[in-house]
Amino acid sequence: MLFEDEASFYRQPSQGWLWAYMGRQQPKMRYSNRSNTRMRVVGFLDAVKGKVLSFDCSSVTVPRLRRCLEEVACHYQKARRIYIVWDNWPNHFHPGLQDFFKGHPNISVIALPTYAPWLNPIEKLWRLVRQFVTHAHPWCDDFSQFKNAVREQLHEFLSGSTKLLQYVGLLT
Repeated sequence: MLFEDEASFYRQPSQGWLWAYMGRQQPKMRYSNRSNTRMRVVGFLDAVKGKVLSFDCSSVTVPRLRRCLEEVACHYQKARRIYIVWDNWPNHFHPGLQDFFKGHPNISVIALPTYAPWLNPIEKLWRLVRQFVTHAHPWCDDFSQFKNAVREQLHEFLSGSTKLLQYVGLLT
């Protein structure tokens, strides 16, 4: 079972509260004078092993999503059955993707209800990346370094992680 979702990560650091002990001023964040470019990520979270397959791009289109699904099918080619759980984004039900599923009868889709992100554990992975990488980050002037930091965090889970499964609530 794979939980799928897309996320956006932005060049400018988030402006949320920073932790500071009493009497200490919070550090000032730098902001780039460039546009707030975004990095789009498509991720698949393996509910058993805690593996994360991630693909980044400038925008998530149906052809790109189809290529991601082809990579997933290759990665799990020995699996008898693959269940992909995702939300009700209209691109997920595009005829181009439906053709893909006709060619891969071992892949089944489970659609989550509309506006129910708490049912998709990969949403907690995005929260983790935002907490530890993109919140108050120092790479606003170097977007390629920012993207590499996000990729490194996601590649940390490429071989599986029980800690990640615990964090997202799939393992107690």
